[in-house]
Amino acid sequence: MDRLTSWIARLVFVFLYLPIAALIVYSFNSSEVSYRFDGFTFRWYLELFQDQMLGDALRTSAIVGIIAALLSTAIGFLTAFALVRFRVKGRAFFLGAILVPLIVPEIVLGVSLLTIFSTAGIPTGFVTLILGHVVITLPLATLVLMGAMSALDPSLSEAATDLGASPWVTFRRVLFPLLRPSILAAFLLSFTTSFSNIVISTFTAGVGTTTLPLRIYSTLRTGLTPELNALGTILVVATLGIILVVGVAQMRRILAGPRP
Repeated sequence: MDRLTSWIARLVFVFLYLPIAALIVYSFNSSEVSYRFDGFTFRWYLELFQDQMLGDALRTSAIVGIIAALLSTAIGFLTAFALVRFRVKGRAFFLGAILVPLIVPEIVLGVSLLTIFSTAGIPTGFVTLILGHVVITLPLATLVLMGAMSALDPSLSEAATDLGASPWVTFRRVLFPLLRPSILAAFLLSFTTSFSNIVISTFTAGVGTTTLPLRIYSTLRTGLTPELNALGTILVVATLGIILVVGVAQMRRILAGPRP
């Protein structure tokens, strides 16, 4: 039974990572078709860096993702702090309202947001795109931060107050250092969700604000090109790099132990 479970786990990992490996390998394929490997080349990476439309789309996704993640993390932090630390009247209803975007299909949210923006006379662009992404990333950031704050010992803040620390000093010297990993996790989760979103972006993006997923989707209509494989490889490597940097920093903090 253990051997069967082990083989099933291996097959699952192969199924998950084989497409990523194929993506990386075919990004160096000298052939212009994806079903035949003719040799090794860096041609598609060079063409990728010269593609202005993909570059503009990548820049748009990065800017929107960072702003949406910052807003979601900040609002989510304040929301989580209020719901965890204080007795808020109607807490269950308020929490349920925040989590609605996680339940409602994104296409419904997209149509609703477009209807609101059209009724209010707000032209689609960066503002509507950021607001749409905040709607879907705020619940994620709030849940992450609520879980982290619920795990904190309330006596730490009380002890800091008893020692004469002001609320700001208590937050800066006690709460923030303890919540820093969770805040970073909420930001990265929000950024990743925003960066890869395509449904909300379809309804809230305007002229000149095409995101990278939308650009890739429009390109795929004419067929998969090695240039997209090169782009995917760069994104995979960048993601792994961020994970390694954050993981190493967290491991060093754990091994160093609490400061005296």
